[in-house]
Amino acid sequence: MAIQQLIQILDQKVQRLYQAHLSKREEKIFAKFDRTLFSENGQNASFYLKEINQTLDRIKALESNDLNHYNFLAERLLAQCSVLSEALARKNTHLTESQTTTKRPIQKSQHSIHKLPPRERLEKYYEALERLNKLYQQYKDLAQAEKNNDEKIRYAQLAEGYKKRQQKCQDAIDLLEEYLVFKEELENRENTENR
Repeated sequence: MAIQQLIQILDQKVQRLYQAHLSKREEKIFAKFDRTLFSENGQNASFYLKEINQTLDRIKALESNDLNHYNFLAERLLAQCSVLSEALARKNTHLTESQTTTKRPIQKSQHSIHKLPPRERLEKYYEALERLNKLYQQYKDLAQAEKNNDEKIRYAQLAEGYKKRQQKCQDAIDLLEEYLVFKEELENRENTENR
């Protein structure tokens, strides 16, 4: 039952990811992905969405009594969804944000986040959400205070970009929390059965 619930949750998340990026399916993504997540770099969004679907299909087709198999594939699917969402979000804000020198090191650290164990990754996601909340509020305030109309629009666009990233970050947090609850339930069940 718990495995079916996990599959259902993962299925819903993948569907939401598809819906959110329906209009961007033909966009080329130039982010360098970890080879353990995607087979190729420099493909369009639909290629990566297809690979995410393949991971989901593998989870659905899995008939294993070893819960670690489910854990491994579920973690891979979560990481695939996260890095693809981030790459697409970065591409959006890339169009509105002026290029800053602080952007480069942030991108590198974001990739290493996905290699962290789930609990540590969750902490990092919460830190990122807090930063995004501050940036969103900062640009929203700037937009309201700005007299120059062009600048007002630019700040509003930046605020909107951060709002979208907030939502993606919140989705990643929700998914990771659901996964951790699921994992805990499985471990508890295993411990009960082994007694």
